[in-house]
Amino acid sequence: MPGGHDASFSVTGAVSRAEFAEAVKAAGTFRWARVAAVLGTVWFAAAGITLDADGVTVHPAPLVIAAAYAVVMLVVLPRLLVRLSHARRAAAEKHTVVDDAGITVSRGGETMRMTWDEVRWYHDTPGTHVLVGRSGRRTCLLVLPKRLFTGPGESDLFGAFAHARAGDRG
Repeated sequence: MPGGHDASFSVTGAVSRAEFAEAVKAAGTFRWARVAAVLGTVWFAAAGITLDADGVTVHPAPLVIAAAYAVVMLVVLPRLLVRLSHARRAAAEKHTVVDDAGITVSRGGETMRMTWDEVRWYHDTPGTHVLVGRSGRRTCLLVLPKRLFTGPGESDLFGAFAHARAGDRG
């Protein structure tokens, strides 16, 4: 924090599915999957078109498969994965403490600790603060809804603090 002041933020609550989806999008969680889905769609579509001496021949079956593949891979699957991930872990109420040493998240009897050196990326969305890091071999996505910050200007202060600590190390 500027001026060397110790900072500590504490929030308790659950992440809504809309907030979780916003955070997943900001974190770019499905970026490579989207690229693979587009390439797969192009491949299936290309199989439906042949060029020969008589001109272009369109085969409808591969084009229908390409369209179905695109819808499933670009729309249905990401939404399903977000819904399942949210239901499995993000929907539960957690107590999160963020201070100069790092981040501690407690849920039930489980506690996870991540130092600022392990945090690789911070992003501020309209409704959430998103921190992405690695704890050991595990990628961690921490979503802190702005509505959980109750003090005046506390969410903005947290954003400045998190950006100063984590920035965007990508």
